[in-house]
Amino acid sequence: MEKSTLFIVNGKKPGEPYNEVLSFWLPPDSPYGNLQLKYMKIILRLDEANRKIADSLHFWGACQGGGMLPIGAFERHIFSNEEAIYMLRRAADELVSLVWLLSKYEADNQYPRSIKIDCLGAVVSQDESSRHEAYAEHVELMKILNDIANAFKHSFVNSDQTIIGAREPRIHALALAFNKLGSAPKFYDVSISELTGKFNAFYESCVSWLSAYSARNR
Repeated sequence: MEKSTLFIVNGKKPGEPYNEVLSFWLPPDSPYGNLQLKYMKIILRLDEANRKIADSLHFWGACQGGGMLPIGAFERHIFSNEEAIYMLRRAADELVSLVWLLSKYEADNQYPRSIKIDCLGAVVSQDESSRHEAYAEHVELMKILNDIANAFKHSFVNSDQTIIGAREPRIHALALAFNKLGSAPKFYDVSISELTGKFNAFYESCVSWLSAYSARNR
């Protein structure tokens, strides 16, 4: 179920120190590194995403007074959105990789030579029947997050859009596949509260699976 919040629910506030109560055992000595440390870093990355979301909300609010916009407020709102999307997408990639890796290890009793499902795009490209149970119901979120992140990163025309949400903070992106004029541009208009709600449901599902893995294998 999606959480009704503007922020990512990761068990702590950004200014609070990390507490081991947030964690659980994961293999500390895999060929891919300390997976327990990796999980902690995901939580801390989501702290940074929440900081950027808070910045976005602040500068969006500064733009709502009417008249001339405060100097730099619009740009800082837009850049905060872009940075938040990067952090969310990177955390999601790490979660997908972690779940897939541990699933393979549990099934085969050995670590795979490569992590084949290591990002959101790889999950979106999978056949529906092949997707892991932890995130199979969250492909819509994955596709939106992946597409917007790619538009911010690659789309040359994205900087042309100068839109701000009228009634709530929203994220806008203009994608042009491979920057080819023959491609149909696609415009994304996503509520921050909707995106964070969907991410929270995805995150909760992944953490639930990882926690169950920990209990089975510790």
